[in-house]
Amino acid sequence: MLETVMEFLNGPLGRECFRLNRVLFLVFLALATLAVWRAPAPRPGKVGFGLLRGLTTAALLAILIYQATWQISGFLKPEFVHFLRRYNKRPGAAAMQVMRGPLLDRRGHVLAAPVPGDVWGRRYPLGEAGVHPLGYYHSQFGITAVERVCDPELSGYSVERREGFPGATLFAVRAEEGRAVTLTLDARLQARAYDLLAGRKGAVIVMRPRSGDLLALVSSPGFNPGDPGPASRDEENAPVFNRATQGRYPPGSVFKILVAAAALDKGLAPVYACPAMGYIAGPNTPPIRDSEYYAYARRGAVWPGWGRLNLEKALVHSSNVYFAQLGVACGAEVFNAMMARAQINAPLVYLQAASGELRSAAGSAPTVTQPRKLAMLAIGQGDLLVTPLHVACFTAAVAADGVMPRPRLRTDEAPGRMATLCSPEAAGRLTGMLRAAVRNGTGRAAEIPGLEVCGKTGTAQAAGGDDHAWFTCFAPRRKPRLVVTVLVERGGFGARSALPAARALLEEAVRLGLARPEGEGES
Repeated sequence: MLETVMEFLNGPLGRECFRLNRVLFLVFLALATLAVWRAPAPRPGKVGFGLLRGLTTAALLAILIYQATWQISGFLKPEFVHFLRRYNKRPGAAAMQVMRGPLLDRRGHVLAAPVPGDVWGRRYPLGEAGVHPLGYYHSQFGITAVERVCDPELSGYSVERREGFPGATLFAVRAEEGRAVTLTLDARLQARAYDLLAGRKGAVIVMRPRSGDLLALVSSPGFNPGDPGPASRDEENAPVFNRATQGRYPPGSVFKILVAAAALDKGLAPVYACPAMGYIAGPNTPPIRDSEYYAYARRGAVWPGWGRLNLEKALVHSSNVYFAQLGVACGAEVFNAMMARAQINAPLVYLQAASGELRSAAGSAPTVTQPRKLAMLAIGQGDLLVTPLHVACFTAAVAADGVMPRPRLRTDEAPGRMATLCSPEAAGRLTGMLRAAVRNGTGRAAEIPGLEVCGKTGTAQAAGGDDHAWFTCFAPRRKPRLVVTVLVERGGFGARSALPAARALLEEAVRLGLARPEGEGES
C-alpha cells in the first residue's frame, strides 16, 4: 500500500496534486488576510466582535504559515524527521521504513553506521574520538553535528527543486534507503590524535593546506555517542563542548605568525634592540618582557637579554620584546586589515549541507588605535581570542603561498579559499623563518629527519590558572602536505605539552604515507 501511494505521489499526477494543493493553500491565505483587513472596527471604548475576529484570524494565519514551512521544507529539517521517527510509530510510516545511511571517512572506512533492524540503532567505531565532528543520533537526546546537517541524505530524502509558478519553488520528497556521506576525515589520524591528548582538555586539527580538507578534528575529552546523557551533566569537564571549533583562547606566540606575515607583506623586517628590561609601549604601561627574564629571575640570576634581533631570530627565540615593537611599527591600519583578512572576528564554515552548516565560533580581535594595545596584541595577549580552527587556517595560508583555504569536512564540496593573507613572496620568506624556529629555536623538539617541519610554539597566559599550550606547524617545507595545530588547555609551555603531540602525529602521518610531498602519492 505504501509503495503504491509513494509511486502515485512521485508520478506526474501526484506532482500536479502537489501544485494544486499549493495553489489552494495560497488562495486560502489570501482570503484569510482579506478577512483580517475587512474586520469591522470596534466601537469606541469597547473591544468589538470584529476586532476579536480579526485577531483570531491573524493568529490562525500565523499558525498556518508556520505549519506550511514544515510541510514545504520539513524534510530538510532534522528536527522534523527526528519527531516522526520518535512519535510516529505506525508500521506504515515512511520515517520508520528508512534505514539511516552511513558516514564514511576519506578512504571509505565506516565512521557511523546503522544497526540492521533498528531504526534508532547507530554504531560509532571511533567512539569518543569521533563524537565531536560526527555528532550522535539518539532517540532521547536528538541529533547533532554532521548527523544533523546531513540528515536529509542520511535519512533517505531526496529533494527535487522545480520552478512551478510565480513565487514558489516546488519540490517532491520521496523516502528511499538512506544514502552514505563521505567525509574528509582519516579515521586513523582522528583516533591517534585523540589518544595523544590522553584525556587532557584540548584540541587537535590536521588539515590539507591547499584544499582545506580536515583529516582530523579532535576535541578532548570526548564522550560516548551512544549515551550522551552523562556527558551533558558533566559541567566540570564539559565533554560535549567542541574545543576545536567552539573554544576561544588567547593565542600567545602562535599569533606572531600573523604579525610577521603582515610585516613582511608591508616590506617590514627591521632590527630591534631587545634588552632584558623589555619594551614600554607608552606612559603608565608595564614593560613587555621575554619569558627568559622571568626564568632567570626565579633562579636568582640576571638575564642579559637578546641584544639586537632581526625578524627571523625573533621568531626563533619567540621574543615578545621584538614583536611588541614590530606590532607598533606595523600600525593600527595594517594590523586591523590583517585581522580582517584572517577572518579572526568571523565564524569559519567547515561544512554545508541541505539542513544547514557547521561553523566555528567567531574569534575576537578588537579594532585597535592605540600603540600600547598594539604591542600587547602583537604577542597574542590582551583582548584577543581565537579558535584552534582559526590558527590552523592561518597556518595553512603560510604553507599555501599566502592563500587561506576554506576548511572542508565533506569530500563532495568543492575546495574554496577564504582570503589572500599575504603575497607568495612574504609567505615564502615566513616559511623559511618558521623552518628556522623548528631547526634552531623553541620548536626544535618537533624536528623529524627528512621532513623539514616548519612551526611555532605558543604559551598563552590565561586568567585563573596555568597557561594554555599551543603548537602549530606544517610539513614538509617544500610542497607542504599537512598542517597540524594542537592546543592543550592549562598545559603550560607549548614546547612541553602541545609540541610532543604534534610531533607524534606527524610521525604517524609519515608512517601512513600522508606527509609525502605532492606527486609522490599517498595512502
